[in-house]
Amino acid sequence: MKKILALIMCAILLCTALAACGGESSYSDLAIVDLGLEREYFGIAFRSGSDMTRKVEDITVELIADGLFAELSTKYEVGAVGKDDYAPAADPCEGSDDWAYIQNKGTLVIGITDYKPMDYLDDNGEWIGFDADYARAVCEKLGVKAEFKEIEWDYKLIALEAKDIDCVWNGMTITDAIEAAADCTAPYMYNTQVAVVKKADAEKYKTIEDLKGLSIAAEGGSAGESVITSNDAIKDGFKSVVAQSDALLEVLSGASEAAVVDLTLAKALIK
Repeated sequence: MKKILALIMCAILLCTALAACGGESSYSDLAIVDLGLEREYFGIAFRSGSDMTRKVEDITVELIADGLFAELSTKYEVGAVGKDDYAPAADPCEGSDDWAYIQNKGTLVIGITDYKPMDYLDDNGEWIGFDADYARAVCEKLGVKAEFKEIEWDYKLIALEAKDIDCVWNGMTITDAIEAAADCTAPYMYNTQVAVVKKADAEKYKTIEDLKGLSIAAEGGSAGESVITSNDAIKDGFKSVVAQSDALLEVLSGASEAAVVDLTLAKALIK
């Protein structure tokens, strides 16, 4: 029921945003505000004690050496790490049966959200993006099929533990909470959180403290939520939404004055 209501709300917000923008969702009406936050890093989460974590790290080294990361970084305009910055660190966990479980069913079920430029649908309804392409390349070397499954980001670790998915691979910021509940790969990309506001109002906001008193949307369970709720000046304005793109629709529709999202997403959508 919660998911249905969220989808209905998203539809209402989208319709409102479309009407406000003359019939199409114009992200060009939005602006990115640098909050001056520290750089964060993306990793892939597997179940605790999984032998998949080190397998994927070792394959990633090969893909970086083969030039795939450089190619995808250019194609999707993101900041992936280079060969000198990536070092496998996960325990091989040779007693784990996670790889045997995945190999036996022949698929790696990858938990994602619609998050451009990491994972998003092309005109043919196929998942593309840095992470989608990266995941397919890894699965090809593993000899299994990549199966992408949309999840509610707030419940990603629950889905992982329940084996609804085999990993979380979707521009996931590595945090202490995630590392305590799952095994994460070494970071493969850097990112930061930014505010998104109406372009006409952008000059009003220079720092995170300037967002005080506003309604600020962020995806539930995301790094954006952490930025908002950990700051006493703005935490009371937090508004949880299902996806980062929904946070932008909140601003477009006027339901929220600001959103806090990943820079990678903001750059991909706001030209």
